[in-house]
Amino acid sequence: MNMSNRPHITAIILAGGCGSRMSDSITKQRILICGKSILYHSVKAFSECDMIDSIVVVSREDEIKWAKVELAEFGKLFAVVSGGITRAESAKSGFLSIPDEADFVAIHDSARCLITKEQITSVVEKAIIYRAATACTAVSDTLKLVGQDSFISKTMPRGGLVCAQTPQVFDRALYADALSKIGLDESITDDNIIIERLGEKIYPVETGRQNIKITTSDDLSFAEYIIERRGEMSEIRTGHGYDVHRFAEGRRLILGGVEIAHSKGLLGHSDADVLTHAIMDSLLGACALGDIGRHFSDSDEAYKDISSMVLLDRVGEMIKSRGFSIVNIDATLVMQSPKVAGFIDEMVHNIAKILKIEQGRINIKATTEERLGFTGSEDGAAAHAVATVKK
Repeated sequence: MNMSNRPHITAIILAGGCGSRMSDSITKQRILICGKSILYHSVKAFSECDMIDSIVVVSREDEIKWAKVELAEFGKLFAVVSGGITRAESAKSGFLSIPDEADFVAIHDSARCLITKEQITSVVEKAIIYRAATACTAVSDTLKLVGQDSFISKTMPRGGLVCAQTPQVFDRALYADALSKIGLDESITDDNIIIERLGEKIYPVETGRQNIKITTSDDLSFAEYIIERRGEMSEIRTGHGYDVHRFAEGRRLILGGVEIAHSKGLLGHSDADVLTHAIMDSLLGACALGDIGRHFSDSDEAYKDISSMVLLDRVGEMIKSRGFSIVNIDATLVMQSPKVAGFIDEMVHNIAKILKIEQGRINIKATTEERLGFTGSEDGAAAHAVATVKK
């Protein structure tokens, strides 16, 4: 979908319940999962979804102040308003508070805090086409009808049945029309009902079995497991770096921030720390940020003889600012002489300190090419590095 001309989508997050089946001391939306509230997890998913432009949270009157503090980091948050006695009235309260430019509303129960930005997008895209769409999942269990005598009376056909979930996304004008014509009573347990009673069709979008509504303590355990697993399955990227410098008289030999006594040093615009340069390139490559030449040109006098540790620090801040963290670095120094095995621990220490990561995330090896090629003839040194980052 062309993002430049799509309609404005406002999410309405319903968080006005008391959660009586969960806790006597705290409302459901304030219960923590993996250190964050249920409400926080739901709003985070909508905030991270590119299809959502603004968010209205419907809260209990006595929790509005808490909700505003809890959600302060989310720039898409447009308003926090108080809800009504019933779910339908709370949804209406949120609808009356959306921004003027909103074209569609995505109404969501905050208790469905496992929703993902991808699932939100899939429902919104169908709503834009059909004016109304709902998250759902197909019924897979065999359904039994229990009679008035409390015994199973018959098996019900499950073909064509789905379990409605949220978000439920509607064209603004369609939803406003439904609100004006359909009475809001306790029989309206989701927003699809008023659209159905208006005689309009709703497109079902499968969002799977993880999009559960937190209702009991068992659901909390499941949600915590899923959120932890998603954290382990963050976006992983890998980058490769390679650098080479020739030896020259009158230069210091610096590798991994360590000065090593030798008759020659490596020639370069900076301190020519070939190992650190390869590591920087691997990190930049993993984050799709080009290479060190793009950021630290050898024609810029500001970098003349500069320590590569300074440049490494800047690369570290660069990738951190884009939301990446370092998983590990594996580097190989290729050089005939001098022997550097005794300096590797210090190199690891220097690099880990600059990048603010554990030393156990860095591995440095040194090898020769058995007197073959330019490194074997001691004309220069080379280094390879592979970095893995996550976001």
